[in-house]
Amino acid sequence: FMVEPKRVHWTVAKHVLRYLRGTIKSGIRYARGEGIRFMGYTDADWAGSTTEKRSTSGCCFSLGSGVVSWFSRKQKSMALSSAESEYIAASMATCEAISLRKLLAALFGQKVEITGDTLRQSELTENP
Repeated sequence: FMVEPKRVHWTVAKHVLRYLRGTIKSGIRYARGEGIRFMGYTDADWAGSTTEKRSTSGCCFSLGSGVVSWFSRKQKSMALSSAESEYIAASMATCEAISLRKLLAALFGQKVEITGDTLRQSELTENP
């Protein structure tokens, strides 16, 4: 598209520039002296999809006080228990954490903590 740009390329470029102009003052701000920890939080429901009986996993990662990544995805397989659903969510979050960790390793080089809302999930992530 750089050699022979079309009208659609120009339209998309204008859209991106309008978005950037509209969000120029948005961003993640960090206060001085604030500890910057890379944290992940995860949760899942169990068989929440009424038609397919599949669970949904959710996760967000924060760096200091700002959220830097998040997702909410339907799990690919049907979990047989709420503990299994939470374990799948923790596994999905771990995959995301590995990607983010590689990205942030050069800047911070810290471990990633992933927490959930159930004791079972915490036990499973510590001792799979």
